[in-house]
Formats: sequence, C-alpha cells, structure tokens
Amino acid sequence: MTEANIFCLNAHGYAVAVDAAHGASLTSLKWRKPDGEWFEVLHPCPPGEVARSGGSFVMAPFANRLDGGRFETDDGVVQVPLNRSEQKMAVHGFSRDRAWRVVEAADDTLVLVDDFADDGIPFRYRLTQAISIGPDGVEMSLSLTSTAERTLPYGMGFHPWFRKESETWLTFKAETGFGRDERGFPTVPMPASHGPDFSAGLEVSKMPWFDGHFSGWTSRRAILEWRRQGVMLEISGDGALRNLHVYVPDTLPVFCVEPVSHVPDVHNRRDLACYGDVEWLGPGKTLAGRMRLRLAEGQGL
Repeated sequence: MTEANIFCLNAHGYAVAVDAAHGASLTSLKWRKPDGEWFEVLHPCPPGEVARSGGSFVMAPFANRLDGGRFETDDGVVQVPLNRSEQKMAVHGFSRDRAWRVVEAADDTLVLVDDFADDGIPFRYRLTQAISIGPDGVEMSLSLTSTAERTLPYGMGFHPWFRKESETWLTFKAETGFGRDERGFPTVPMPASHGPDFSAGLEVSKMPWFDGHFSGWTSRRAILEWRRQGVMLEISGDGALRNLHVYVPDTLPVFCVEPVSHVPDVHNRRDLACYGDVEWLGPGKTLAGRMRLRLAEGQGL
C-alpha cells in the first residue's frame, strides 16, 4: 500500500492500483513492454474519486441504466435512488460509490468485500472482488451473494475506461445489437452487422459518438489495439458476463468495453430478456462472473 486506501499489485510485468475507499476501483493498470517501457492501459482516474471518467469500476447489483430507478416484482414495485435525477434514471448500481473492505492483500492478489445494506433499498448482498495477476494477465472476478430476505433480480459488470489515441482499434464478434432511444435505453434488437461492424475491426479513434449494447457475444473475447504503440489487449468475460457494452465518446480520449451480465433496463423490458437477463436470487444464492485482461506486443495475441 503506497498511501491510505490505495493498494498496489506488481507481478509478471503488470502493475495495478486499486482504491478500496472509492468503489474498489482500478485507478491504474500498466503493462511493461518487452523494451522495458511501461504502457498505460487505462485513462487516468483522478485521485480520491470514483472511476467515473478513468480507471475501471464495478457495476452491481445492476449494470448500466435503470429507467426511473424502478421495476415491478410479484411483491410490488421496487424503487432505488436516482443518481441521474435529471434523466430520471439510476445508473451502474451502488457498489462503485462505497468503501470496500480489504480481506487479503499481496503483491499479486487483492480481495475486497462490499457488504451492501441500506434501509431504503430492498437489495442486500455481499459482493467479493478478487483481483490477481498471473503469467496470462490480470484477472478480476466478482461473486455476489444475496443477503436479502426476498428474491430480487441481480446483475453485474465491469466498466473500464481505456485510453484512446490515434490508431486505436477494437475488434469483436456479436450476433445482436439494439436500437437506442433518446435516453439511451435499448429498443429493437437487430443483427449486430446493421450497426458499426466491429467484427472486421474499427478504428475507434476515428469513430463518431457511439453507445451500444451487444448480445450473442459467444466468443466472450474482444481485441483492443494501440497500433501506434504496438500493443494489443485481449479482454474476455466468463460466468455471468455474457454481454458486451461499448461506449465511444467523440470528445474525450477514452473508450469503454464493458463485459456485463444483462441488457440495460431488462428489469422493465422483458421482451429483451432472451438477449441477456438478470438473475433472480433468493437468500443465500450467488451470481459470479470474471473479466480477464491480457496484453502482448504487436500481433502476439
């Protein structure tokens, strides 16, 4: 630990910094290139802040947008706080805004826990994040166990802010994309090829603004390339992380490639549940998923 609440991992040519006090967010991820130079993978996260514009944060117990911060269950309507009240929505869940407890720390491993409970919110859960560095890269796993007394819908995901510079490319294959309404919620499913064709690779540094969700990400794999730097990254998801969300702003030096468990606002858009649903967990039941980041030089992946 280099300063209060910041924990640093350094092994196998990777260096990771995690802020336990601000959502257990990654504030930095670096990879040592074969020439010895360190490559910054993530856009910088301002110190002492949740990773809202850089670094990487965890989304739970839902990923992305929830319309009105509400949904219906057999036991009645569930309402959660609106953290984007001007847009009448809740976004990205609760755990990113909380201090997490560190239960294990070593040079190559960090395990943190968020025991979430709030009198005004029905969701209650224990979320464990294990971050480890091995010869094949950085692995970040999530395990969420419901501690609520009632059955509720849970989801999760990761929201990394990757650096974007000239000649930055993204490649992945998916079956289904979605239309998008003026508030950013998914509408009509359509073949992924009807939108930007990431299957052939796209230079995100030249893309117009884009915010889209993808289902049928059967390979669970995407390739990021910083061609000017000669660096490639493979991002993969498994377990519950079966979908991919991509955000490419056109005015900021960032882009996001987010392995997630469900379609945004699927709580209220049940016609889209077949493309990625939340998991209804009873007391003591668990949802788990994992993201892996592996870097190599040039065409090495």
